Amino acid sequence: MRNDEGGTPLTAPTAQHITILEKIATHRSKDMGINNVPMDLSGLQLGRDVLQSLVSTVHVPSWWDSKRAGLNFADASLHKANLENADLTGANLARANLAGTLGRSANFHQALAEEADFSRADLSGACFTAVAGGQAKFTAAMLEDANFANAALRFAQFADALLDGANFSVADLWGANFAGADADYTNFKGARLDEANLSDAHLTYAVFEEATLTKASLSGSRLRGARFTGAKLDGADLSAADLSSTDLVRLNLSSCNLRHARFAGAWINGTRFRIEQLGGAVGEEIAGEYEAAQASYLALEQNLKSIGSHHEASWAYKRGRRMGRYQSGRKALSAWRVRDLKALVRHGYRWGADRFVEWLCDYGESLSRIVRAFVLLILLFGALYAITGGLIPEASDGTPTRNFVDLVSYSALNMMTANPPEIGIKPIGRVTNLLVGLQGALGIILMGLFGFVLGNRMRR
Repeated sequence: MRNDEGGTPLTAPTAQHITILEKIATHRSKDMGINNVPMDLSGLQLGRDVLQSLVSTVHVPSWWDSKRAGLNFADASLHKANLENADLTGANLARANLAGTLGRSANFHQALAEEADFSRADLSGACFTAVAGGQAKFTAAMLEDANFANAALRFAQFADALLDGANFSVADLWGANFAGADADYTNFKGARLDEANLSDAHLTYAVFEEATLTKASLSGSRLRGARFTGAKLDGADLSAADLSSTDLVRLNLSSCNLRHARFAGAWINGTRFRIEQLGGAVGEEIAGEYEAAQASYLALEQNLKSIGSHHEASWAYKRGRRMGRYQSGRKALSAWRVRDLKALVRHGYRWGADRFVEWLCDYGESLSRIVRAFVLLILLFGALYAITGGLIPEASDGTPTRNFVDLVSYSALNMMTANPPEIGIKPIGRVTNLLVGLQGALGIILMGLFGFVLGNRMRR
């Protein structure tokens, strides 16, 4: 019989094994190695069904837990023991020392492991389904592809553990500590992770569907590609978390800490949050990754539109455009350093054009900036008319006017009409007529831009 296909053959315990179990149960506080060699229980069938047949109705051995009907290793010391492929179904391992244990593919189904110490153990592929392991320690343990489905592991310690591909579906992990753990592709579907610590953990493509993470800490965690469909994140800390390419559809993040989180490529739609929660900028911008920051703001903009927050969507749009300008400026500077004139002109033009559009109308979002441009152009052209001396009052002897009211009135009306205004002042000279035509063209452009921005604002 084998524990799994191709695994170590499972064997029923012999008289010699029973003697070893008796020693472990009797001398619980001592390591029961032989000649400093760790205890070898690999491949043994020590599950409750097998051991039940070895228990006499008259004499109950010390290694048997009558109450739980299973192996009794409570408080036992199995430091660095070999439990590879062993079957410990239903065993009582409460407070047992299994630190450094080799337990690959071991079966701990329905075991009692409260306060047990599995620190630095190799438990890859082990089965911990339906285990009761409150406050158990798995610190720095190897738990790749381990199965913890339906386990009760409140306040368990998984800090710095290797959990790639592990299954925690429907597990109770209230207050558990996963800080710094490597848990890529881990399944937490339907798990209870309230107040759990998953900060600085690697959780790429992890599944949190239908999980509860109330007041959980995911600060600084790498959550790229993770799935949160139907998850509850009330009060969760996602500050500086990498949520790139993450599924965040129809969630309520309004009570979460999102300060400097990353969202580039994230699928966000119908998700509730406020821009104040971002701490003024996304994480990519803080890190100087402007191209990724632009993608992050685009994802936020689309989501904010989907929930009707048009003012906040406008903020995200403008921040994204600004990131594009920063990126162009960086590329122009790099081109300057390597003396690449063609690239310098291309990126420098993009930077200059974006900078001008931002000044003029804040990327099409500000009416007040367009009005400011109107006023400045009116004053500028009024000053130019005064310098050229090309505005002559019709009732005068041909002397150019220097009157401020005349100059500003003519300049303002010329900005707002297709033809030169008829207010008793005529432009004289080629230069002045060129200025009049140029100002009229700029006025038409600004009026059209003003109407476009006003229309956008009214539609919102």
